[in-house]
Amino acid sequence: MSDTESDESLDLENESKVVIEDEEEDDEEEVKYKIKAKKKSKPIPIPKKKGRPAKPLEEKLAKQVITKEKVIYMVQNENGEYEKMKKPKFTARELKKMELEKEKEKKELELGKKLIQRKNGKIDKRSIGGKTRTLAQIEATRRLVEANKKRRAEKQDHKNKEVKNMIKDSVKEVVSEPAVFYEPKQPQIPEWSKYGF
Repeated sequence: MSDTESDESLDLENESKVVIEDEEEDDEEEVKYKIKAKKKSKPIPIPKKKGRPAKPLEEKLAKQVITKEKVIYMVQNENGEYEKMKKPKFTARELKKMELEKEKEKKELELGKKLIQRKNGKIDKRSIGGKTRTLAQIEATRRLVEANKKRRAEKQDHKNKEVKNMIKDSVKEVVSEPAVFYEPKQPQIPEWSKYGF
């Protein structure tokens, strides 16, 4: 076997033994060579997108189709015939909401501020202004306000009397003392001017 023949028979994909023979030497040397073939590169895995997968185009187009329906209300009258009505009669829930709306408007006029309603139409008590007071609390507040007014009036009267008394006393003092007229002092002549300088 020649070197060229052994090279041709090499299988590049698998590891194989290559035997080198020397003609001069009788001993055969077995040498193991590892021939590494070029590995095919694996494709890089594309990471999956997170979340729900996108809908196909058909489903998207199916949702875009809009059907328009016209609702006609047919109500039976006294004779048993059906008549067209533009709007149906109010339900019990709608009637209750309307009543609560009227009640809200009355309370808004009483309190003088806008009140907040809940979904069911009831007035939110937080917008009314807290807890309702009892009659005893209202009476106690009224008495307190009256007592404060009375105390303030007495204090103001006392202050006015003191001011009047002070003014009267000061007027009496001024009138009782004789008036002192202002007499200008003679200017002092310096001493050096006496000697005629």
